[in-house]
Amino acid sequence: MTEKLPVATIALPTPFPVGDVNAYLIKADPVTLVDPGLFYPPSEKLLNEALENNGLQMSDIRRVVITHGHLDHYGMAGKIQEDTGAEVIVRDEEIMLIKPDQSYIDNTTRTLQRTGMTEEMIGSSRVFVSNVPYTYPIQRISAFSDESYLKFSGFKMRMLHMPGHSWGHMCLHWEEENILFSGDMLLPDISAVPSLRYDPGMKNLRRRSLAEMISSMERISRLNPGLCLPGHGDAIHDPGALANTRALFHHNRLDEICNLVPFGEETGVTPYHLSKIYYPHVKGYDQVLAVMEVVSHLDFLSDEGRIAERIDDRGVSRFFRMLQ
Repeated sequence: MTEKLPVATIALPTPFPVGDVNAYLIKADPVTLVDPGLFYPPSEKLLNEALENNGLQMSDIRRVVITHGHLDHYGMAGKIQEDTGAEVIVRDEEIMLIKPDQSYIDNTTRTLQRTGMTEEMIGSSRVFVSNVPYTYPIQRISAFSDESYLKFSGFKMRMLHMPGHSWGHMCLHWEEENILFSGDMLLPDISAVPSLRYDPGMKNLRRRSLAEMISSMERISRLNPGLCLPGHGDAIHDPGALANTRALFHHNRLDEICNLVPFGEETGVTPYHLSKIYYPHVKGYDQVLAVMEVVSHLDFLSDEGRIAERIDDRGVSRFFRMLQ
């Protein structure tokens, strides 16, 4: 479908288990790159080759749009801006992820500690939170907070707020062509992990990311785009149906996780311990992702009243089912 449209998909390599990340080159006025990938030599080399194959070069890029502030999607943006003067556009909620200050790093550490994670796991997370590897500093960011339009000569795309995988995740909807650039909100082969985000307004310091993710999936289903161009993997040709499947997947997982929560306030289980039960074979940084997945479901269950939570003497969340 995109062959007749001014959009080129560029699969850029990463050194991470997730594999390639998709950048989208919109060959219109102004030339725009969505999610430029990592600041990583193999990725930069392939990006330059792809631009050349499309009759362009790096200096032709006038805008870089970031769907969300995870480094595999934005790491190269600062280098492109420095070399070309390109505008970098992202929702304002993501600036803390892209340019974290010490307060953000400290608050994220507190949020991780509250799940019962080991200090080793928290240390590995801190490397990603500080965004040192594979990123080039962005000097100027054009931030927005509404659902305004990204304008081109002759057409426009609406920048939709779709939180869940991150607080300020944005999808581009080309309404005339009914195409959705979905970032990581809707992926063809896997369900993205709900974010673990500090929220001082919550007793347990965590934003309710799973509820946001399910709401975003339901919104995609209502939009019913004809084609979805995701952040990883192949194009999705029935996005509405897949969004419904993903929402159902999370509802089923809620039941599975609820059944693993012990009865009785005296015991209770930490999100970290429950993640070891639910995902017994994961290792490395995937353990952190497993905790994020589990805790988002525990918070959802707690808000529904199906389980309860207490904060123990170490400041760690413990979840339990009430005795009848």
